[in-house]
Amino acid sequence: MSSTAQSLIHDWNPTERHRTVQICDETLRDGLQGSVQSLPTIEQRLELMTYSDQLGLSESVVGFPAQPQSFQEALSIVKGADARGIKMPLGLLGRMVESDIEAIDRIRQQTGHPITAWLFVGCSPIRRYVEARDVDTLVEMTQKGIHYAKQLGLPVNYGTEDTSRAEPKIIERLFKTAIAEGAETVSICDTVGHLTPKGTRAIVQHFRQFIDQNHYPTQLDFHAHNDRGLGVANGLAACEAGIDRIHSTILGIGERAGNIPLDQMLVNMKLQGYWEEDLTPLPDYCDAIQALCDVSLPDNYPILGSNAFLTQAGVHASAILKAEEQGEKEIAALVYSGVNPNIVGLDYGIQVGPHSGQSNVRFILNRLGIHASNQQINQVLTVARTENRIMPENEVTTLLTQFAS
Repeated sequence: MSSTAQSLIHDWNPTERHRTVQICDETLRDGLQGSVQSLPTIEQRLELMTYSDQLGLSESVVGFPAQPQSFQEALSIVKGADARGIKMPLGLLGRMVESDIEAIDRIRQQTGHPITAWLFVGCSPIRRYVEARDVDTLVEMTQKGIHYAKQLGLPVNYGTEDTSRAEPKIIERLFKTAIAEGAETVSICDTVGHLTPKGTRAIVQHFRQFIDQNHYPTQLDFHAHNDRGLGVANGLAACEAGIDRIHSTILGIGERAGNIPLDQMLVNMKLQGYWEEDLTPLPDYCDAIQALCDVSLPDNYPILGSNAFLTQAGVHASAILKAEEQGEKEIAALVYSGVNPNIVGLDYGIQVGPHSGQSNVRFILNRLGIHASNQQINQVLTVARTENRIMPENEVTTLLTQFAS
């Protein structure tokens, strides 16, 4: 933000300008488990992965190769990533069983691409009850699984499924076991979207302190779902509490209510000082997901919805137009928006509708380099108010031409 625009906004939001939080893209694994109408082909998934690479994300999780078909899919994706020159490390999910771990390693061996084994075990009381497993069994599974993965030379991201509903002492025991066996990353998992921002802050601070006080050279990740509609809020709370990396999916796709929306998370992280990379590839990534997965966005979806940077209120349009006419493009973008659309390579716009005034029409005319009289403008506004609807830009210009004759 320019110094002029910044000086005109009092910001209550805390910022951390000197701490970067990483993002891992789970779109091609967790994201495709639900809420999409169609599954993209291998080639299409590779197209989607190029956007993650362009955005500078730390890793993309691309499969769960436990079954023959999913193994072949994951193998083809990893080979395709190499062919496309994608250097970003890739993750593959596996249970704490030798067959899953061996499948991950075979893909690594056959491709030579950097692969991390994302190994998980259910840990909460409700999961232990359903699986008829006690804590000692989980510790043994963790120990054996990670030990075997490390023997094969695989980096490990260890996730305790349903961490957010499990007892802290049990998670500490499991994390300690995983770290002792060589896990490079441990993940706090809010598997069912149980946490609130206050709860997220508490759990991240707890395990941040646990890792730091024990001097563990281990990365701490946060994986969360959006069941309560708190995904982005929880992601920001995790950033504030000291997390190293957030897992997310583009547009928040995923089973049930989905995951933390990667697009919204990145924009908020950029605004709060946790992210420095260019975000202009985001709209293309989101457009590709909508097209390839048959996903539709509400018009008012934040940042990338068709109405996200549009207004038709006359008071709003007047302020925006005044800023533009003073040559203050950034102030025009922010006077009635909490996000400058330029951050993702987009622009703001003004519509003409029943709540509009002359400034709405003049904004469109200025952008098109067209002159019209006050009488013509008022005639257009009369149509919009009488018919009680928002008018497309081409209709506005057509009416102006008609009223000029």
